[in-house]
Amino acid sequence: MPFESDLELRHRPGHTRWQVVRPLQYVTLDGRRIQVPIGYLSDLASVPRLARWLIDREEPAARRPSVVHDRIYTHEAHRFTKAEADRILYDALREEGMSTTLAWLMWQAVRIGGRGTWRA
Repeated sequence: MPFESDLELRHRPGHTRWQVVRPLQYVTLDGRRIQVPIGYLSDLASVPRLARWLIDREEPAARRPSVVHDRIYTHEAHRFTKAEADRILYDALREEGMSTTLAWLMWQAVRIGGRGTWRA
């Protein structure tokens, strides 16, 4: 299994983001390792308000993949292209047990809407 650790988060009162309290480790299908360190802040699944009737921000299968995806976007853009980052999200969502349809919808959302946060 590509996730090598569980996700442990602490909510920061007054903030919309969550703080990682234990390192999260993920290995991509091509063998590249991603580590999300203690203290990293994530907003979990960034779902546009318009799509929240379809995609639940609190979906458990989206938590670990979303944190890894956020980390790639904010600190690992030198190692991955945006297309690779978004594909890693899709693969991780499927590995976490999310349906193909819902994972595809989330993948489409980041392909279209994630350009503003990409830090390449």
